[in-house]
Amino acid sequence: MKKKHSNRILGRKAHHRKALLRDLSDALLTHGSIVTTEAKGKELRTFFEPLVTSAKGDITLARRRKLLASLRSKASFDRLIEVAKKNEKRPGGYLRLTHLPSMRADSAREVRVDFVEDISK
Repeated sequence: MKKKHSNRILGRKAHHRKALLRDLSDALLTHGSIVTTEAKGKELRTFFEPLVTSAKGDITLARRRKLLASLRSKASFDRLIEVAKKNEKRPGGYLRLTHLPSMRADSAREVRVDFVEDISK
């Protein structure tokens, strides 16, 4: 019997999917915006926004270790803390998905994922 899944499978095994989301999060923190498929962008939002919410509060040692385990590098962690400070007053919804034209090769819908608050300042 077919069961409902709580998240998008994205055609990958669990460990590959987790690595993909960590890489997308790292790229988003490094570059400020990324272009990806719609399904990956929506799944990235469910992975990344709880990280920002967790980084907004008091950073205890346990929370710090949990956030570092979810990201690739210390530089990404530092950037996440900056993003959390910029969004201190915002209750949620830190990412914006902007639809782009479909890819020419396979007609997959693309989106640009970027932050709602300008973090470059």
